[in-house]
Amino acid sequence: MRVVAVILLLCASIAAEAMSHSFVCKASGRLGRPIRFEFYRDATTHPKTDIRSFTVSIRTADDRWRAMWSISSGHGLTQPIEYGVTPPGFITMVRPQKLIPGHVYAGHASDGKGGSSGVTFGFDTDGTMIFPDSVDQ
Repeated sequence: MRVVAVILLLCASIAAEAMSHSFVCKASGRLGRPIRFEFYRDATTHPKTDIRSFTVSIRTADDRWRAMWSISSGHGLTQPIEYGVTPPGFITMVRPQKLIPGHVYAGHASDGKGGSSGVTFGFDTDGTMIFPDSVDQ
């Protein structure tokens, strides 16, 4: 009976890992300077370069999300994505719009294989990037 339980537990953990394709997205920068997005397979040790699409959206007054910039069809990132700068191999789907303080934004990336990642951010009045605990802040 113990053997069956161990086998079931092992199968469940393998299945959970196979279904989990999330990765880490880190945002940095400040208004008036480059805003960069970096992607990692885990924590911040293994860069992820197989990003296929990336979108930055703004939280609207009616609690919806509207794309501010979107790129797709990418492959083989060699450096972080900079807001508004379409990397080689990508195409612009939504032209970049100006980011302003006092709004909540979300960056969302996909690797085209079921993996995705996101980061929620905003800017203080002095342009410092902040990371709200909730999209309603």
